[in-house]
Formats: sequence, structure tokens, C-alpha cells
Amino acid sequence: MARTRAGRQGKTKQGRTHETELREVVTRLLTLLGEDPTRNGLEKTPERVEKALRFMTQGYKQNIDHLLNEALFPLEYYERVIVKDIDFFSMCVPSKQLVNAVEGAKPAYLVKPGDRLWTLDRGYAKQTTVTQVTSRKTRAVVEVKTDRGKFRVTPDHPIMTGTGWQEAQNLEPGTQVEWTNPKSLCRERYGAKPGYALGYALGATAADGSIQDGRRICLVVKKQDFADKYRKMLAQAFPPLEPTVERVLVPSGFLKKTIPMYRVRVVARDIAEKFCRWLAVLEQGARSKPTVFQFPKVVTASQEMMQGFWDGYCDGDGTVAGKARFIISANQPFLAELANYLETPVSKAANGDGCGRVYVSPRWAQAGWFNKHGFRQQREFYVPEESMYATVVGVRHLPPSKKPFTVYSFKCDPYPTFLIAGHLTHNCEHHMLPFFGRCHVGYLPRKKVVGLSKIPRIVDMFSRRLQVQERLTVQIAEAIQDKLKPAGVGVVVEARHLCMMMRGVEKQNTIAVTSSMLGAFRTQQQTREEFLKLIRRGGAGDPD
Repeated sequence: MARTRAGRQGKTKQGRTHETELREVVTRLLTLLGEDPTRNGLEKTPERVEKALRFMTQGYKQNIDHLLNEALFPLEYYERVIVKDIDFFSMCVPSKQLVNAVEGAKPAYLVKPGDRLWTLDRGYAKQTTVTQVTSRKTRAVVEVKTDRGKFRVTPDHPIMTGTGWQEAQNLEPGTQVEWTNPKSLCRERYGAKPGYALGYALGATAADGSIQDGRRICLVVKKQDFADKYRKMLAQAFPPLEPTVERVLVPSGFLKKTIPMYRVRVVARDIAEKFCRWLAVLEQGARSKPTVFQFPKVVTASQEMMQGFWDGYCDGDGTVAGKARFIISANQPFLAELANYLETPVSKAANGDGCGRVYVSPRWAQAGWFNKHGFRQQREFYVPEESMYATVVGVRHLPPSKKPFTVYSFKCDPYPTFLIAGHLTHNCEHHMLPFFGRCHVGYLPRKKVVGLSKIPRIVDMFSRRLQVQERLTVQIAEAIQDKLKPAGVGVVVEARHLCMMMRGVEKQNTIAVTSSMLGAFRTQQQTREEFLKLIRRGGAGDPD
């Protein structure tokens, strides 16, 4: 009895699950193929392959009697019954869905081998090249809507979320999906250089600068040396940026006159968006000094960046007492985060206008001083540079249309991923090579018919196994013959095989056609020809 229960739970004698063993086999396979299973992009491949194999082979667990489940009806009907265009499945993009190509967004059906697509790699926008395009027809399409837009894909198309790849049909409202603004893919980009300069620029901006509409960074101050240093730090942090210091006249409501000031302004959405993410500032509508921002933990990547942040913030909105510093702000949550990191309390500022202050000792980085941890790295210098997260609002299955959708799959190199409406998606790097297409089934009933929906279910049951097309065709025909006892059964399968398209002979337009004719469909030529005439139309995967 104990052995039976263990079997039901899918456990081996050592207590390991079959899923774990299968993932270990895939890891070993990747190693034998010369890959590093731990590299970026392959860490979760064993898990994905295990799940994909179980999904694609779930037909082994299905039983024909349970599947029909009292769906056989006695009926005096002797004419042929035909169910056409039963689709196989794959991960694809509908023909009219826009894909983010380097030369501009284009519908999926216009993407050709050699085209370059945009993708994201560790948060950075990169280009990848389409090496192969395949297509097929399907009626199963879902529309994913996020707070950044919407797109359509097949239900099992993988989407990158905050917790890893998920099939589109399994996304739930609130799920975070990696996204980048497609309108900014072709803009000039500045690689942020970590160090003292970047920390200073962040601190000065938080203290006395502004981030305007997510595209401009501006600092207007009275002291020219402060403006000169800020300009210098920005240039060092974002080469080849070359900001300038301008003399401007700013009206003073208190003095009732204009006063001379110094301004450093950078118009670069790429840099402004980075600052917004690091400081957790909304990108839209900020036209003045940010009053609500978070302590940018990115500066904890190094002691030099932290020191730069202290110096930049104090030059803008703090005080210096010898080698010590006081960070002053009315932003209480920011001060609380800062004090927590430094293990020191928040006190009231001397001006008594609701501001608080945090003391930064000249020994702040020294571990063990007054039992404090000193400098402590809380984050590597990695923040999604050009990506952010969009929130899923909803996923809906589109109603079946009279005309099937033509959907396309892209094989890309060196990155297997690509962007759809700015959302990061993935094609078949981690799955086996299936064959896909259409199956046509017809039978001549003898006082018994079956619910029409059961025919596609029978096709699914036998196709979701490790199969060859010839055996699949025969199994479908024999199952219907065995359970319905009709006068005859005809099954025709038209399929494209990725093993022929992606490797070996590499023929993209080859369609394999197999048939199985039983009873009257085999012995009566007229019955067979009428069936073939009724199903005759374009081959599997042909474009509209």
C-alpha cells in the first residue's frame, strides 16, 4: 500500500520526484551539447523542458473511454460526418500583431529571415537577427492587456514576468511583465558608469534638482562651483555626454526681482528614465524638485558611489561640519531608509519647518565603529537600464472566428527572445521540435454518433505523445472505428515538421500528408473521393 501511495505521488525510491529526475536529464543533455546550463537564459530551461514534455505528452494519461464520457448518442443517421481543420499547437504570433523590428514596428507576417528585431538582455535593449520564420493556422489566440498596451499571441506563448517565463494564458491581473517603451528603442543611449561621479549626480539631483516629464534633468543653483562640479560628474557618469553650465535669471517671489543663477540641463530621456527608476520617481508630471523619492540602493554597489551620494546631496541640501555631514530633507520615508542603512536615528532639523536630518559620520563606512556594520553592499550595479515592468490588467481568449488566424514563429540569433509591443517574449529555444498542421476526420455512422467536440479531443489525446505522423493517423482512425463501430472512417493529417525545417534538409515548405481509410472509406472509391474532395483546400500553415 505504501508503495502505491508513493507511486501516486510521483516519488522514486530515494524520495526524489520524477520531475526532478527529468530536469536533471535535461541539464545533462545541455552539458553534452556543449552548453552551460547555468548561463543566463538557460537556468530555467530544464524546468521548462520538463513542463513542456509533460504538456506535450499528456495524451499518455488520457483514456479514450473517459474522454468520450457518455458522448455517444443513438441516432438514425447514415450520411458521412466530417470534422475538418483540427489544428495542432505551437508558440506563435498572429500575422497582424506588431513586432518591434529595428527598422520600425512591422506586422508578424512581414518579418523575414535576416530582419533584425529588438529584444532585452538583462534590462538592456539589444538587437537579434531572425534566422527562420515558420507559420501555421489556428483559432486559439489570447489578447494580453497591460497598463502599457496590449498584444495578441497563442495561449502557450512565453512572456517574461518578474518571476520568470509564463505562458500567456496563465498570466493573471497584477502580474509584472518586463517591458520597454517601443517608441524609445531607436534613441541615443548612454551607458551609466558606476562610481563616485554617478553617486554624486544622483545625490545632487535628489537634493536640489528636478526630473521633468521623464526626459529632462535640471539643476538651478546660486553657486557656480556647485554647478560646475555637477556638470563634470554627469559627464563622467554618462560618457560621451557633454552638458554645459548656463547663466540664467530666475524670478524670486520673496525678493520681488530676478536673481542670477547657474543652470545645468540635460535633455536625454535615456538618462532621465534611469534617474526615475533609481529614485523611484514618477516619469510624468515632475517639473520641480522631487519631494517624494526613495533612497537609491543602487549607490550601495560600492563605497565610492555611496560617498559620492553623500557629497552630492550635502552640496545641494545639507550641511557640513568638519568631515561629518548632515542630510536634511522633508521627505521622511527617504530619511527613514537612510537612517536604517546607517544605523542612526532621524532627528529634527534646526530650522524647525518639519524637516528632519540624518547624521553621516566621517567613519560611516568603518565596520565595527559603535557596533555598526559600516559600508554594506545591498545591490550589485544592475538595474534594468532600458526595461521596466508593465502590469497585466487582463487576459482574454478571443472568440473563434470563421477564418483561422495565421500565426508565425521566429527563430532568432544570438538572442532567442524578441519584443511584441515592447513586451519581452520568447520562442521555442527550450522545447522539442514538434510537427504541426491540420487533421481531417470523417466517418459514416451506424445508428450511433459522437459529440463533435470529442473528435478534436481524440486528436489531441494521440498527438500529445512522442509520435510519428503515420502512427498518429492510424491511431485516430482505429480509436474511432473501435468505439463508434461506424461503416467507415477516414483520417487525413497534413503537417509541417520542424525537424525538417530547422535541421537536416532544412526545407521550409515541405508538407507531409498521411491518411488512414477503414471500412467503406477504403472499399468504396466514391465514398473515399467525396471525403477527399470535401477536405481539399490549402495545405497546413499556408498564409491567408
